[in-house]
Amino acid sequence: MQEQQLNFHRNPMRRKDPGPMHAWLSKWGFLYIDIVLSQDLAGRPLLAWCVKAALDSGCFDEVYVSTDHDGIAEVAGKAGARVHRRAPETATSSASTELAMADFARAHPDYDVLCLIQATSPLTTPYHFREAIALFKRHQADSLVTAVRSNRFRWRIDPDGAAHAENYLPAKRPRRQDWDGELIENGAFYLTKKDVLEKDNCRLGGKIAFLTRFAFQT
Repeated sequence: MQEQQLNFHRNPMRRKDPGPMHAWLSKWGFLYIDIVLSQDLAGRPLLAWCVKAALDSGCFDEVYVSTDHDGIAEVAGKAGARVHRRAPETATSSASTELAMADFARAHPDYDVLCLIQATSPLTTPYHFREAIALFKRHQADSLVTAVRSNRFRWRIDPDGAAHAENYLPAKRPRRQDWDGELIENGAFYLTKKDVLEKDNCRLGGKIAFLTRFAFQT
């Protein structure tokens, strides 16, 4: 499944004026994804869970859903979000997320920080956004990524069928409580300063802050 995002414009760095903060949820025009995002989850469309979390966080001045699909636009409007009609070239199977971010940023340039949120992460809560922005400001970061800590053992298989452990030694298999594990990016949401996006054309750059979540929250 292609990544779905919710995007927020935010200016948490201004001292006097907090500035505009827009939430942007971006989705591709694929029929399967359109159907999934429109389906109810515990009495609410999947898409609406992320929109509601963004609105209820109090962090954002505006919440946008970026889409080229009329059905998703209708769901977004009913959930309380504004709609950004994405350019056709950003709604293809080969288009990158950064291309969609740039399209949105050109249409809504009044921001200092953009928050990109995955629409298919219904367990993201208002608290997560508040926590992330506080962390972002505290570390004077340029971007932020969310991740989970994993204690899973990874393996690879060679072309000849031989298997090899990649992140531990089988002869010295650690106990879970004795191993910090690995941090795995989960794609729930990102924060990106405007100058980072414009300079690097990437959601992550400069000084990167890291928000760790539990696996059951993703």
